[in-house]
Amino acid sequence: MILQNLTATFGCLNNASLSLDAGLNVIQAPNESGKSTWLAFLRTMLYGFPTRERGALADKNRYAPWNGAAMSGRIVLTDAGQSLVLTRTTAHGSTPMGHFAALYSGTATPVAGMTGQNAGELLTGVPRPVFERSAFIRQGALAIDQDAELERRIASLLSSGEEDTSYIETEKRLRAALNQRRHNKTGFLPRAEAEIAVLQGKLARLRTLRQQIDEANAALQEAAAARQDITEKLSRHDRIAQGDAAQALRSARAALAQTEESIRQLRASMEAAHIPPAEQLMQIKFNAANLLTTQVSMNHVQAQAEEAKKQSAAAKAAADAFPFAPAPPEAAAESVRNTLERYNALMQRSVPSLPVSAVLTLLAAGILAGAAYGLQQSYWIVCAAAAVPLLCAALRSRSRKHARAEAQALLSPYGAAAPEEIDPMLVQYHKAYQHWMAQKDAEAQINASWQNFYQTYKRLSEEILSETSTFCPDLENVHDISPLLEQGLRQWKQLQTLETRAGQLRARCEALQDGAAAEAPPPEDPPLQQPAESREALQAQLSENEQLQKALHSRMDQAAGEMAAIGDFITISAQLEALETSRDQAQEEYDAIALALEALSSANDTLQQRFSPALGRRAGEIFEALSGGRYHHILLDQSLQAAAEGPDAIARSAALLSQGARDQLYLAVRLAICELVLPAAKQVPLILDDALANFDDQRCAAALDWLLQASRERQILLFTCQNREAVYLQNRENVHIISLREHDWH
Repeated sequence: MILQNLTATFGCLNNASLSLDAGLNVIQAPNESGKSTWLAFLRTMLYGFPTRERGALADKNRYAPWNGAAMSGRIVLTDAGQSLVLTRTTAHGSTPMGHFAALYSGTATPVAGMTGQNAGELLTGVPRPVFERSAFIRQGALAIDQDAELERRIASLLSSGEEDTSYIETEKRLRAALNQRRHNKTGFLPRAEAEIAVLQGKLARLRTLRQQIDEANAALQEAAAARQDITEKLSRHDRIAQGDAAQALRSARAALAQTEESIRQLRASMEAAHIPPAEQLMQIKFNAANLLTTQVSMNHVQAQAEEAKKQSAAAKAAADAFPFAPAPPEAAAESVRNTLERYNALMQRSVPSLPVSAVLTLLAAGILAGAAYGLQQSYWIVCAAAAVPLLCAALRSRSRKHARAEAQALLSPYGAAAPEEIDPMLVQYHKAYQHWMAQKDAEAQINASWQNFYQTYKRLSEEILSETSTFCPDLENVHDISPLLEQGLRQWKQLQTLETRAGQLRARCEALQDGAAAEAPPPEDPPLQQPAESREALQAQLSENEQLQKALHSRMDQAAGEMAAIGDFITISAQLEALETSRDQAQEEYDAIALALEALSSANDTLQQRFSPALGRRAGEIFEALSGGRYHHILLDQSLQAAAEGPDAIARSAALLSQGARDQLYLAVRLAICELVLPAAKQVPLILDDALANFDDQRCAAALDWLLQASRERQILLFTCQNREAVYLQNRENVHIISLREHDWH
C-alpha cells in the first residue's frame, strides 16, 4: 500500500492537503503545527474513531475542526496495483466522520466488501491494535505493551500458523472463571461463605432470641406481683391523706375569708382617700423626679448665664475702648478709608509748589515793571508790580498751614499721629468686636436654654398639681408630694400582696376540694398503719415497675418481631445445608481451574522461549545498526519489556538507558515487529512522528540510513520538527522532503 494524497478538515487542518510519494517521505513542520494531527487523521481514516472513547479527550472531540466546519477526510492510495479513494464525512447531527466510502479512483465503483469498520484491516492486513504497536510509531510512545491481537499474530508465525489462540485471552478466560469463584472478597466462594456465615448467625440469633423471650416472661411475672404490693400501700396512703386533706381544706377556707375581708377594708380606705391607680402614681413619681432634675439643670444653667453675662460685658468694654466703637468693623473700615482719602487730599495741598498762577503773576509783574521802566513811569508803580508776587506767596503759605492743621485734626479722633497707626488699630478692633459678638451669641444661647428648662419646670409643676388635686388638694409645694406618693404606692403594694395571697388560697382550696371530702371520713378500726415507704417513694417504685413491665413487653415484642423477620428455624437450617454443599462443589472447581492456569502458564513459557529469541534477535540486529555497534542483542520478556546487551554480555534494562538509547532500543523492537507481523504482500507504510528527536547526530544518521534502506520495500513517512534529517538526506535517491510551511494547509 502506498499513500498518495491526504486531504483533511480535522482539528487545526482546514481543508489541508498533503501529497506523498513512494520511498522515504520526510515531512518537516515546527512544533504545534499539525504533525500529530496528520497522524491521528491517517489512523482515523483507516480504522475510524475508537468506539469506547468518551469525554473531552476522545479523538472525535479532541480533533473537532477549529473552523467549526464538519469533520471530513479523503485519502488517495494504491493497493495491490489499484488506485483507491477513501472518504469519511460527517452528516449533519450524526457521528463525526461516520459516513464512509471506498471507490476505485476515477470511477463511482465501490470497493467490494470494504466498510468503515474493516477498511484499515483490509488495507494493512492487521487490526488496529497490531497497527498501533508496529507501523504507527509516535514520539513518547515507542515502548510496546502486550496485546492479544499482537500476541496471536506473533504466535501464529512461530507455531502452527493459526491465529485463533492467544495465551492472554485463554489466561483471561480462566482467570475470569477463577475470579467468578474467588477473587479477594468477590466471587461465588466469598459470597457463599458470607451467606453461610449469615445463615449461621441467623440460627445463633434465633436461639438467643428464644432464650431472651423466656427470661423476659419470668421477669414479667415477678414485676406483676411487686406492682400489686405497691398499689396496696398507695391505697393506704390515700385513705390516710383523705382525712388530712379535709382538715386542710377547712383551714384554707378560713384563711381565704380573712384575706378577702382585709382586701375589702383596704379598698374602702383607699377609695375614701381618693388614691389614684398605681400606674398614675408611678407616672406622678416619674414626673416629680424629672421636675427635680430639671430644677438642678435650670440652676446650673442660670449660673452659666450670669458668667456669660459678665464675659459679654467684658468683651463689650474691650471693644468700646477703640475709637471705632460701636460701629461694625466693616462700617469702621469704610469711615477710616474716607478719612484717609480726605487726609491725603489735605496733605497734598500743604506741600510747597510753584503753581501756574504764581508764575503768571511774576511774569505779569516783570512785564509791568519793564513797561514802567521803558515808559519812564514813577518808581512806586515798579514797586507795586514787584509786590504782587510776594503777596501771592504769602497767601499760599497761609493756605498750606491751614490744610496741614485740618489734616491733623482728622487723625486726632483715632489718637494717631500718622495714618499708618490706624490700620493695626482697625485689625485689633475687628478681633475685639468679633469676640464681643461671640460672647453675645453664647449668652443668648444660654439664656434660651434656661428658658427651655424654666418652661419644662413650669409644665411639670402644673401637671403634678393637676394630677394630685384629687387626693391631696392642699398641696402647695410640688416637692412635698414624694411622701404622699410613697404612702399611696405602699397601699397598692399591700393590696396586691393580699390579692396574690387570696388567689393562692383559692387555688389551694380548689386543689383540696378535688382530693378531700367535705367532711372527714370516719376512723377505721383497727387504725390504719402508715406504710414505711413515703408516697413519693412508692410512686417512684410504681413508675419504675411500669417502665420495667413496658420494657419487658417491648423486649419480648422486639424479639418475636426479629424472629419473624429472620425466618423459620427449620427453613434456614435447610438453606444452610444446601449452600454448604454448593460451596464445597465450587471449591473443587476453583482448585481445578487453578491447576489448569498453572499448566497454561507452563505451556506459555515454552512458547515464549520460541518467539522471544527470534523477535529479540532481529530487534538486536536493527539496534546494533542504530547504535553504531554499541549494543548487539535485545532480550524481551512476555510483556515485551526489553533489555539491551553489549559486548560485555551484561543485560541492561531499558529503564537504565539514556532517553536516546531507550528510544533507539524500542524503535528497533518496533521495526522488528513490523518485519515479523505485518504482511509482506501489503507493504504497510511505516509512519514515524518525531521518533528520532532524542537521537544524537551520529545515531540519527544511522537510523536514517536504515530507514532509507527499508524504504525500498515499503513507503515510510517520517514527521519531524527539525531540519537535520532533511539536510542529511538531501539529494538522496528515493527521498522526498516536504515542508508543510511551503503549503497552504493551515
